Amino acid sequence: MAKNLDRNDRPDLRVSNGEREDAATTLGVAMSEGRLTLVEYEQRLDAVWASTTRGDLAEVMHDLPGVELPGTKDVDRSRSEWREYLDEWRWWLGGAVVMNGIWAVQWISDGEPNNYWPLWPLGIWGVILIAMAFMPEDKHDD
Repeated sequence: MAKNLDRNDRPDLRVSNGEREDAATTLGVAMSEGRLTLVEYEQRLDAVWASTTRGDLAEVMHDLPGVELPGTKDVDRSRSEWREYLDEWRWWLGGAVVMNGIWAVQWISDGEPNNYWPLWPLGIWGVILIAMAFMPEDKHDD
């Protein structure tokens, strides 16, 4: 849903086309999961497109699981952003395992520890990941 400038998320606020589209998508998923019959889906879809306030929209969606209430999308978005950030660190760890494995095989084959070259790519990668935590991302809301 598009962000509204009013953070109170009052039910009397008017809904945007983006919010209606999100609700229509949720209804489609609910129908595909068998939670709604085709007739219920069509009735609710008509009600979604006829809704003018968030209260009207919430009334149509109130009994469906996974429906985001106004104000919860920002929390979910920040959780998903942190999850993506932690996934980047998992990729870093996987790269570290592979690079250290290559270095260890090289060490064993040479018979002595050589220059620890994984420090450079892992160090640069790590610095970039740390910088990502502190640099704001440019977000464009529809």
